[in-house]
Amino acid sequence: MKRPFLALAAALLVVASMAGAANAARPHHFKGTFSDVFVKPAGVGCDFDEQISFTLRFNDIVFGDDADPSKVISHITADVSHTNLETGYTLTEVDTTVQILDFEKGVGMTMGIVWKLRTPEGKLVFVQVGRATYTVEGELLTITPHLLPVDAAPIVCPLLGGHAA
Repeated sequence: MKRPFLALAAALLVVASMAGAANAARPHHFKGTFSDVFVKPAGVGCDFDEQISFTLRFNDIVFGDDADPSKVISHITADVSHTNLETGYTLTEVDTTVQILDFEKGVGMTMGIVWKLRTPEGKLVFVQVGRATYTVEGELLTITPHLLPVDAAPIVCPLLGGHAA
């Protein structure tokens, strides 16, 4: 009778130790928000003062050590407003992206809705969707054609009722 009990106890100890090790390797989840407002003066982008306000909501999954992760997956939603401060006209956007940083391989990828501008009436006036891959040092490897223009002023300024500076 003792022998089956000892075998069962030993098996339970092995399973418990494996569960503890597996639990220690679980990814960590972090959620948060970040908001800011700033003004780009006339001549810096548009021919009018443009106020940009945003809130970023993120849900991060961190693999490995929090201080030195092997991989991070971020689900990000950005609520952004672009306002022509001369007229008060505002465009809004809600952008959703996923960013994957693989520190062991030294590469990252961001994909999703990068721009989705709407008028105050809700009319969709500009959309950009795509993917970019890069090294963790910031060197661009691949990108969807025409994604993330170097200068967004020729796109945004006319939609806000002005011109690019």
